[in-house]
Amino acid sequence: MEMTSKRQVSRRREILPVKKIEYRDPRFDSLAGPLDEARAQKAYAFLDDYRDDEMKQLRAAVKKAKTPREKEELQRALMSMESKKKAKDRKERERAVIEEHRKQEKELVKQGKKPFYLKKSEQKKRLLLDQFANMSEKQVEKAIEKKRKKVAAKEKKEMPFARRGAEER
Repeated sequence: MEMTSKRQVSRRREILPVKKIEYRDPRFDSLAGPLDEARAQKAYAFLDDYRDDEMKQLRAAVKKAKTPREKEELQRALMSMESKKKAKDRKERERAVIEEHRKQEKELVKQGKKPFYLKKSEQKKRLLLDQFANMSEKQVEKAIEKKRKKVAAKEKKEMPFARRGAEER
């Protein structure tokens, strides 16, 4: 079969497309298996030191900041980092409390007892007990008072308007 020579030659050369290189992060790769938080925490523990250094630098920068806007931005960044650190510490304490319970339960199971799994409410109670154990008496009183005020405010907010108006009369 012959082709006509009257067909115009394409100005564009057809080039084979270059395969795009796909970068993959082994931390999120399914080949790496399920996430083991404890192992990951241990492997990336050095990042905590970097964050602490960065927070020190931010504190120094806040003191040296000249404009109020710049100071506010730096303070916001610092507060964000501090709150993330507190949340991480709280999560670590929760994990430690649960881990301690699991160890005790393993020992009891070895002795022939039935396993007892903590409910969420029981976990919260144990966490509070652990938290109060690490505080002084004054700090415990302060924390309880703060919690009481928070609960009272929540109850007041949830109360219907008609009732609230009746109490004030």
